[in-house]
Amino acid sequence: MEKYISRKEVLAEPMDELQAVELGYARPNEDNHEWRQGYHVLYPDGYHSWCPKKQFEESNRCAETFVNRLFIELEELNERIKSLKSFMYTEKFNSLEPAQRICMERQLGSMTSYNSILEERIRLILSSQPCGELANCACD
Repeated sequence: MEKYISRKEVLAEPMDELQAVELGYARPNEDNHEWRQGYHVLYPDGYHSWCPKKQFEESNRCAETFVNRLFIELEELNERIKSLKSFMYTEKFNSLEPAQRICMERQLGSMTSYNSILEERIRLILSSQPCGELANCACD
């Protein structure tokens, strides 16, 4: 099998498994497991499904507001920076052509600058909002 990365924008709302089964979004509980909390998920093509809370929250991030999306972007960028830095300490990196190594070093510099800009934008947004309004930045 080959590796794939899936990124889908979906709509979701909390829904317990029993309600999801009743609505046809989840399979019947044939093994009599304990009913779980989860999410009703609506895909762009109109397909409805249900996902247990733990699995849904591990693979999805709330993107309701632009602040949410900035945090997601920053998190993803930090992962890429970490991955690139790790690679740059390997023998495989050292075996690359000098031009490739230079490009990757420049890429890391650009990513680090971009990271600083995102962090500054988030700081500016959060410092300009009264405490009560920060709750509107997150999905609960």
